[in-house]
Amino acid sequence: MLKILPAFSDSPRLKQWLSISLIMLLAATLYLYKLEQRGLWIDEFISISDAQDISFNRGRLLYYILLHFWMIFGDSDAWLRGLAILFALGSVFLVYQLGRYLFTDAIGLIAALMLALSPLFINHAQEVRYYTMSVGLGLAGTFALAYALDHPSNFFSRFLWVFSRFLAIITTPLNGALLFPDLTIVGMKYYRQPTQLIKFGKAFLFILVASIPVGLSVKASSGAHRLILPIPGVNEVLRELRILTAFSYPPPPPYLTRFLQIYILLLVAVIGIAVVRKRKSEKLIWVLTWAFVPTGTILVFSHLFFSIWNTRYMMLILPYILILLSIGFREIWYQWRPIAWGIAVVYTVAVSSGLFYYYTTQKRYMGASDHYRRVAQIINANEKPNDIIVWSIIHGTALPLKHYHRGSAPIYVKDLIEVEKNIDNIQKTDVENWLGELPPIKSRLWIVYGKDNNQVLREVIEEKFLIEIDQKVGGLNVFLVQSPPKDSSKIH
Repeated sequence: MLKILPAFSDSPRLKQWLSISLIMLLAATLYLYKLEQRGLWIDEFISISDAQDISFNRGRLLYYILLHFWMIFGDSDAWLRGLAILFALGSVFLVYQLGRYLFTDAIGLIAALMLALSPLFINHAQEVRYYTMSVGLGLAGTFALAYALDHPSNFFSRFLWVFSRFLAIITTPLNGALLFPDLTIVGMKYYRQPTQLIKFGKAFLFILVASIPVGLSVKASSGAHRLILPIPGVNEVLRELRILTAFSYPPPPPYLTRFLQIYILLLVAVIGIAVVRKRKSEKLIWVLTWAFVPTGTILVFSHLFFSIWNTRYMMLILPYILILLSIGFREIWYQWRPIAWGIAVVYTVAVSSGLFYYYTTQKRYMGASDHYRRVAQIINANEKPNDIIVWSIIHGTALPLKHYHRGSAPIYVKDLIEVEKNIDNIQKTDVENWLGELPPIKSRLWIVYGKDNNQVLREVIEEKFLIEIDQKVGGLNVFLVQSPPKDSSKIH
């Protein structure tokens, strides 16, 4: 027995599993750390709403089906975000397996570690959204295709490629951009073997046919609530390297700006070394194709039609960028050890800064705020019997308040949407008419209003009511007023 244990502990396979297990443990720790520090923001409530109705929202369906059943077992913020954490952990393991299969175990481990430490990826692992699921399914499809390319007679691997790509597309249709590099790689691999091309062509055709309902859903909702995004240029493309890997809160503080610019250039250099040193590697070309063909597709679409250049959407290329960086770093490590140590230090400082800002700031990436929980806390702490709550925000749903509200006051959704089509011209009579349509008030009235700088509304409330609470929380205004109003004839 004593002779067996040392041999077992020295086993390369055991060391590999121990290494990836430690990385997975680190990832789980980071994903669970301060999981409820921020309340849910509006996109998370949209996910909950779509899951309640299992809506085919712009071609996105699979995540909402899973979330629907996930919510049966709990509705706390931590539990709701747990589904994304599972897919985030799966993504860390899959990027390890892909890097290991295509190159070496060390490449897979480095890529997995960088994915586990990415502040942006942690951000999406800690929210009720489908982005980590999208990345995980994308990786599963890529891994299956890589194996199928090496084993073209293996029907099961082709089936897994087709199935994973289809699931990724009905998670978010933008994953269809991965089909372009898939076709390119299959063409490069088998352009002289028409029989193999036909096999993969049939599989690709199946994905297209199965995805027709997704395309119709996207087309039907095109233009609805579309984000106004910048048209990407060279700066945006380069900055994406920083956001995806290390520091996801743009813009960085002034004292980090120059350092992160150097960091971006360093990443470009590391990828360049990977390309130069491994330029004859077929599988490096595959990874380059998976990384940059979708990037080019999104870039071209954004210039020809409307911009879809958004970091959340660009996460589908993150695993392949990390594998490229891992290859470059390993090449530098073999040839120029002191330089490799310097790169490791710079990367560590950049990632540590990003993690520090993520865990110590209240806002999420892109400024998403958790003000709904704080508004509910104010109401919960001050609510009395017979209070009435009027919820008037642009999203037109009281789900955020209902999720956190612990009192018994009825909640009425009463928007000023029609009036606010031209908010600059809002008149005093408009606000008075809106107040006049509110339900009868027995004691006190809570008004939660979701528009900034509406001075007319504030003036009318001050004129008509005795205000007990007047607070601004994020983009929401919270009023608690006494009833009856000062001049009840003008209100009811």
